[in-house]
Amino acid sequence: MEVNVKDIRKRGLKALKYLQDIDKDDVLEALGLEERSSAWSTTLGTIGIFALGCLVGAGIGLAFAPKSGEEFRNELGERMRRKADDLGVGQDVVSRSQMPVT
Repeated sequence: MEVNVKDIRKRGLKALKYLQDIDKDDVLEALGLEERSSAWSTTLGTIGIFALGCLVGAGIGLAFAPKSGEEFRNELGERMRRKADDLGVGQDVVSRSQMPVT
């Protein structure tokens, strides 16, 4: 049986490449285990995704808003007053902007 140095070197490099690609998850999987995530990491990840969604939504809302916030609030208040007048509810109710500050 003749030992070929090139074959041994080739197999050795192949094995080294395979060993370099092994990470913690591969070892745990080989042992039949898996990494356990803590409740805090799951909660913080969820809160982070929610916060990112809020920021993206606010940014898109500001980018596509047809009016400024003050204009929108004034128009919304006017619409609500008109609707209340149409329904006959507005006569007895004093609007918030007309209430005296104590």
